[in-house]
Amino acid sequence: MTKSNLNPWWVVFAGGLVLAYSMGVRLSLGLLVPDISLNLGISVSDLSFSFAMQNLLWGAVSPVAGALAERYGTAKILLAGALLYAAGLVVAALAASSTMFFVGNAMLIGIGTGATTFPIVLAAVGKRFPAHKRTLALGIASAGGSLGQFLYAIFLGYLAPSQGWVSTFLVFAATTLLILGLIGLLRDGVRPARQAHDAPLRIFDWQAIAQAMKSREYQLLSLGFFVCGFHIAFITVHMSGLVAYCGLLPSVASDSLAIIGLMNIVGVILIGWAGDRWHKPGLLFVIYALRGCLILMLLTQPITDQLLYLFSGIMGMLWLSTVPLTSGAVAHLFGTKNLASLFGIVMFSHQIGAFFGSWWAGLTFEWYGSYDVALIASALLAFLAAAVHLPMTPKRMQQLSYREA
Repeated sequence: MTKSNLNPWWVVFAGGLVLAYSMGVRLSLGLLVPDISLNLGISVSDLSFSFAMQNLLWGAVSPVAGALAERYGTAKILLAGALLYAAGLVVAALAASSTMFFVGNAMLIGIGTGATTFPIVLAAVGKRFPAHKRTLALGIASAGGSLGQFLYAIFLGYLAPSQGWVSTFLVFAATTLLILGLIGLLRDGVRPARQAHDAPLRIFDWQAIAQAMKSREYQLLSLGFFVCGFHIAFITVHMSGLVAYCGLLPSVASDSLAIIGLMNIVGVILIGWAGDRWHKPGLLFVIYALRGCLILMLLTQPITDQLLYLFSGIMGMLWLSTVPLTSGAVAHLFGTKNLASLFGIVMFSHQIGAFFGSWWAGLTFEWYGSYDVALIASALLAFLAAAVHLPMTPKRMQQLSYREA
């Protein structure tokens, strides 16, 4: 494939805004769980399961969508994903039963998110930058997801109390129109014409995938990203429940998620800059260890709005900072040719973690009447994720580094 003449920073800009839509909508919808539960008569645990399945489908679709993007082009897959995403929001908003809400929220949004999120966008960005600038570019593009989380959470905080969750879903669906025009900027370069004697195109490069699966480093990165998914789903889906349990105003939940998104804009750009200069697994160790300490703070201190804002500010710096480092590490190990599908598989591990972070946390709340068990599990998983990055020493990563032509 020949490279596009488009300035690569325009690709970063477009990719960041696509992620602002994809992640902003997705990460703010959990704030509406109490209203949806009351309006449709669905229990919190059943709603948690719906969001959990959404996360699981998102993860399952990611490697397939990445591979399809490598074969048929990034823009086509992003367009299909955005349309499915919008359709899911509309179906969920108009649902008169828990079944139809599940179809829209879990299935259509899950598939749409899987085709519009990090593996697709970051692969398009990563291919356009040399290794010594790549992690910074990935970090800036990833910041779009955080910007979207901030803007959509703030927007939801103003819209939902007056218009209700149904109108909020429909307005979010309408914002799909804003990103459709950006997809063209992520179009791949012109593909050379196939000759009759060329080997048939395959969706997956199974040889590359098999090589990655055998790598201990790839396995450890996937395990660490599982924990990241657990944390993000738990916090985004259950922040409103935690706030209500603590007797705080509902606006504290939307403000907290907005603070996380705002602070992570700075966090992912800084970590992208740092990842081009220092050892990526070492930085991941620090991020996960700090997450564990923050979650322990919620367990050991009385939860007030000030404490949640402090938690959100620091957690925001760490929130999606794992994304440019993990995707950058995968590119470091295996190159960028199959980055969309290889990072998509790592993303599947992330979303398996998100499945449990969403559903299991809801179940434990119904079983025990508090979020303490889920918080303890989150803290322990954070320290486990920190530990799994220790075997990936700088010397080991340098030995395994993919040598780009």
